[in-house]
Parts: sequence; structure tokens; C-alpha cells
Amino acid sequence: MIQSTLYIDTLKIQVEFYNSKDQQTVTNDICSALQTSYPFLYKSNERIYYINTHKFYTAGRKILEITTGCHTVNKRTIYYTTIEVAGLKSYDDKMDSIYHNCLIRAVAYLNTNGLDFSYTGIDVAVDILSPYEYVYAFCNKKAARISYYMIDEYQPYLTTHYIERYNHTHKHVMKRAQYYDKTVKEKHLEYAVTRFELKLQSRFFSRNEYSYGMLDTELDRYHILHFPTIREKDDALALYKANEKSIRRRDLHKLGLDKYRIVPDTNGVEDFLLELYNVYEHNLGLPIEEDEDDDFIF
Repeated sequence: MIQSTLYIDTLKIQVEFYNSKDQQTVTNDICSALQTSYPFLYKSNERIYYINTHKFYTAGRKILEITTGCHTVNKRTIYYTTIEVAGLKSYDDKMDSIYHNCLIRAVAYLNTNGLDFSYTGIDVAVDILSPYEYVYAFCNKKAARISYYMIDEYQPYLTTHYIERYNHTHKHVMKRAQYYDKTVKEKHLEYAVTRFELKLQSRFFSRNEYSYGMLDTELDRYHILHFPTIREKDDALALYKANEKSIRRRDLHKLGLDKYRIVPDTNGVEDFLLELYNVYEHNLGLPIEEDEDDDFIF
């Protein structure tokens, strides 16, 4: 059995307010908490119309961004602050630790101050210790009005395979999946890694509140396949291609694909998402105020 591991690669959380003053106070406090706890972070600010974004960097890499804005619900203005950490698993242990610690620092502030937050974006990564050529994935439960790539159909990039048809509206759909050669992005990797990535985006969470087991349900909509040889892959996909347009989900097992299927264990990741609601500042061993210049390590 090929080795695979499930991670959260990107996480986006949101807290909402009924007035802009509270929104700004909390946003400023989170920014201050991050820079006090991690003095090596530097921040840039960007404003586009009514959207303000604070981006935090170190060593030339973006660690997280905090965005403020507002929208109207039932004729009432809701002010929101989102915190997005992208790249939680990059195979650079030092940077991965910084991403993780900054996420923990931000949610600890929210929990300590009694501020409810919700998940509004999750990228789930299944990393397979195999070259890209030995992997294939497809959606086994297709959604209405969504176009999917067929086998052998042209893909925009050589080492990325999109499952939903690629276009310039990808940021505006509910969810999408792809798999790609991780070693192309992470040049320091000394072994082959192929990453399957499922992106549950803001539009998905506007209709579906996160609950335990959600990730397992959403991943089950995809067949992630690993083949021991290229010949077996070609033979299996040729059989699938012959039935691709007509076969029902419940009959897929008849094609013999299940013996190649990777079924990720989501329990650890889902436990982590629940645990984030129970992290408080007193858990972190933060320095007292008069020692603000001291370094803090979580």
C-alpha cells in the first residue's frame, strides 16, 4: 500500500461584528499580538475599495493575511475580519512551524476574548509518496451545472491535473479539486510527492457550516487512485474511459478501481479543527506585558 498523509494546507476563519469600531479594534489587536509574539514578522497593508488587507511576511514568504470588509444581510450591515493562513504544509519544518504558530496565536486571541469564529475556507491536501505519473483522480459524484474534465482531455499545465474544468472563475465556485507534482513547487524535496488538493471555498461555507465528518464526506466524492505501474494505470483508465459517460457511482467497483483507491483518514485533521476552538492565550505561555520584548515560542 502506497503511503499517503492528509493535511490542512490552507485555513480561513472569519469573525463577524455589528459595528466597524469593534471590527477595527479586534483587527488591530490581532495584528499587534502577532508582531509582539513574533518580532520577525513584517506587515504590509493594502486597500482595494472597502476591503483592507494586512499581509504578514518573514524571509520573503507570506505567512498569513487578515482582511476586513462588510456585507449586508437582511438589510443589516455585517462587518467581518478574516484570517487566512496558506501553506501550512510545505515540507520546510521551520516555515511550517511559523505558519502553525501564527494560526494558533490568532485563534487564541479570539477564544480568550469570547469572539466566535467560523471556518470559511479549507484546503485539504492528500500527499502521496509517489511520482505524479502514477496517480489519477476523478469526481465520482458530479454536481449539476459543473463541467468536469474527461480522461485524455487537454489540461492547461503539464504537472497539474484539474478535475473540475479550469477557467477564470475558480475563485468563485463552491469547491474544486486538483492533483499536482509537489516537487515542482518545493524544490528542496528529495523524494517524489504528488498532492491531491480539495479546496472548500467561501461560497461552500456560506451554505454549509463546518461540522465534524464534513471533510470525510467531501473527499469521498473523489476517487484518488495510485497505480503500481504505468501499464496498470493505462489499462484501468482505458476501461474507465469506455464507461465514463454512463457508469453510475454505485457501480464503479465493478471496474476494479477500488484496489487502487486511496481513502484518507480525516480523523486527525477534523480533531485539529475542533481543538482550535479550545486554544486560549493562557495555554501558550505568553510573556507578561512588561516583558513584551522577550521572544515567545509556542
